[in-house]
Amino acid sequence: MFNNKLFWTIFMMPGAILGWLFIIFGLLYPIENELLRKIWIIIVCIWCIGHPLELILSIPIGKKAGISTGTVFLKTMLFGFTWWLPLKLGVLDK
Repeated sequence: MFNNKLFWTIFMMPGAILGWLFIIFGLLYPIENELLRKIWIIIVCIWCIGHPLELILSIPIGKKAGISTGTVFLKTMLFGFTWWLPLKLGVLDK
């Protein structure tokens, strides 16, 4: 499963984008449901803290693959591990 390009590009990467859309939605339309608001806060924390921390791992992986630091930064911020992990595993090309 983890060595399947479709798994990463059709399920995991779009899932990361959906996470960003959920965050933006919560900013534009405050969530009144308490459970959804708590889930939203957890996702915001994971995305906004986790993705920058992932740069520690993703930049060396990207450099090894010949990808510019700017591109690695952008893709890590958008997709997180769903981009750099399959790159490291050799599932994704640049």
